[in-house]
Amino acid sequence: MQLLTPLAKKSTPPVRLFQSTLENAIDAVVIIDTENRITFYNKAAETLWGYRPEEVMGRNVKMLVPAQFQANHDSYLDQNRKTGQDKIVGSSRDLKLYRKDGTEVSVSLALSKMRIGNSWGYAAFVRNISSEYDSLNRLLDQVSLSADSVSISSGQMEEAASKVNDGATRQAAAAQQASASMEEITANIRQCADNAAQTEKIANNSLAQAESAANTVQEAVKAMGEIAAKIGIVQEIARQTDLLALNAAVEAARAGHNGKGFAIVAAEVRRLAERSKIAAEEIVALSRLTAETSSKAGKELSELVPEIQRTSDLVSEISAATQEQRIGSEQINSAISELDQIIQSNAAAAHEAAATTKNLIEGSEKLKSMIAGFRDADGNINRAAGDAIYSAA
Repeated sequence: MQLLTPLAKKSTPPVRLFQSTLENAIDAVVIIDTENRITFYNKAAETLWGYRPEEVMGRNVKMLVPAQFQANHDSYLDQNRKTGQDKIVGSSRDLKLYRKDGTEVSVSLALSKMRIGNSWGYAAFVRNISSEYDSLNRLLDQVSLSADSVSISSGQMEEAASKVNDGATRQAAAAQQASASMEEITANIRQCADNAAQTEKIANNSLAQAESAANTVQEAVKAMGEIAAKIGIVQEIARQTDLLALNAAVEAARAGHNGKGFAIVAAEVRRLAERSKIAAEEIVALSRLTAETSSKAGKELSELVPEIQRTSDLVSEISAATQEQRIGSEQINSAISELDQIIQSNAAAAHEAAATTKNLIEGSEKLKSMIAGFRDADGNINRAAGDAIYSAA
């Protein structure tokens, strides 16, 4: 393993130091001359390719190049020497190499060139990065699995969020309908409460009027009794008048011709007394009938007053219950309104969640697309840029 033989013969200590440094470098170092022959091949290169130095020294470097690029490799280098257009030289690329035993190795290649007379030689610094690619491959596999898991979970979340969104939308519509119905019920209950309050006033007034009527009837019955008593006096006066008229008629008869005129007057008084007696008897009978009727009416009114009182109490209870229903319905209506607001908020949150999961799905798809960009059609890590080194050197 050595540099070009002429340099080796005339080597100075700095050159030997330089050669020793390259020989023991951790990266594989391969140097070729203007004829593309290998003039330097260090220990790391032997480890990397598996060829012994005597198998490669002085031979065309294309033997170390992947088979698909060997045929045109010399023309690539000659083109670079002629044009001087360095597309790859001076930079590094990742690519695949094949060892002597045919195993694949991932490497990072840095290519530089040096002036040799009127032409150019090239030095390749190659580092084995198979472990890095293995780690990257495992990482990509793990990230791909995670992306798939995120995509599946996001799809499930999107489906669940969509269902929640649909349910929340239906709940919102139902809550709005319930709120409208409850407002109508509340208005009806409020109207019933007002009607019950008016009915309670009417019932109380009716009770007061019934009690007053009962008292009036009782007073009328009492007055009829007094009238009957007074009519008795009138009857007694009519009887006494009739008796006096009879006595006056007897005395007129005794007086003869002189008492004839007085007899006529006594007869008229007696007829008036008879008529007064008959009228008094009729009044008594009528008063008795009126008293009986009034008494019966008073009894019925007395019996009716407790019923009216009971009706008034029931109406009061109905009015109180209706007021409580009104308050309760207003509270329910308020609660439904708050529930409607909450449902509307939930619907908006579900819609946002659906949009978020959709973005998450899109993000996972983009991530999988990015991961796919690291691999070729066979699923291997893509080194297309590195492979282009052989066609763009």
